[in-house]
Amino acid sequence: MWKVILLFSYILFTGCSLKEYHSYKPTEPKSVCFKDISIYNPEPTLRDIFYKSISDGVLQSGNKLECDGKQKYNLYASINSVNFFPIGYSPSQRANVYSVEVNVSIKIEDVRGNVVINKNIREKTQYIGTGLRADFEKRYAFEEIGNILKVRVFSIMSEL
Repeated sequence: MWKVILLFSYILFTGCSLKEYHSYKPTEPKSVCFKDISIYNPEPTLRDIFYKSISDGVLQSGNKLECDGKQKYNLYASINSVNFFPIGYSPSQRANVYSVEVNVSIKIEDVRGNVVINKNIREKTQYIGTGLRADFEKRYAFEEIGNILKVRVFSIMSEL
């Protein structure tokens, strides 16, 4: 019986391995002031979603958001265009698949006004819903594009 237990233990522990996990942490967290987000779209929740996504991208990159005069960088975001349209319909003839395309400019300046990073981000995603919840699905589609934008801001901040 102990041979079976020993054989089972050997198979269990040799099949399992530990993988080393590395997370991105900057050597010194940089303080960034998120100055402004320019958006020319009347959608009421869009500004909130993009502001939160960009802020989360900065914070998840290990940097700090502060605007107290001690910051090293200023971040400006401009939403150049947002295209939102239904591309699929449910059997009850309500839109349930939405496509969202966004074009965003991210500019990071040092405190002297020198442009350090100037990137243009263009992303497109789709959201599939049920077609029964009216405006909620539109918001969820915007949140999906916001999550993608958060990842892009994270990668931009890791270049600093």
